[in-house]
Amino acid sequence: MMSQILVGWHEGSLFQEGSIVMRYHFVTLLLILSFSQLPCQDKNMKIDFIGMEDGCPNTPKMWASLQEALHELHWKTAIDSLDLIDLSRKEDARAGYGSPTILVNGRDLFDVSPAKSFNPACRFYRGGVPGTKDIAAKLKSLRP
Repeated sequence: MMSQILVGWHEGSLFQEGSIVMRYHFVTLLLILSFSQLPCQDKNMKIDFIGMEDGCPNTPKMWASLQEALHELHWKTAIDSLDLIDLSRKEDARAGYGSPTILVNGRDLFDVSPAKSFNPACRFYRGGVPGTKDIAAKLKSLRP
C-alpha cells in the first residue's frame, strides 16, 4: 500500500520542470521499488515440515523445494522440522499426515486431512511430490 501511494506521487513529480527534480524523484522511485524486494518475514505464519530421516525418498526433495520456494518468494520464515517417528511415539495428531508434509499454521499446505493413525508412513502425492513452483504458488495464495 505504501509503495502504491509513493509511486503515484512520484509519477506526478516526473512532469515537473527541471531535470534535477525529475532525476531525484526517479532515483527515489527506484529505491522504493528495490525495497519492495527485500526478504519478508511474517511472524503470524508458522511453517512445520514433517519428515522421516530414513524411509521416505521424497522427504529430502520436498525439503529442498520448500527452502527454494521461500528463497524465491524472498520470505524469511522459520521452518520447524518435525520427525514423523517422534510425532508417532507421542501420539501427536500431526503424525497422521505422513512424510513429507508441509503445515502452515497447523493446516496442510495441499488441503489434505490427516489419517487417524499414529503409524509412520510415507505420503503419496498424485502427480508426484510437489516441486518448488507448486509450493511457492500455494504459499503465495495464503498471503493477503
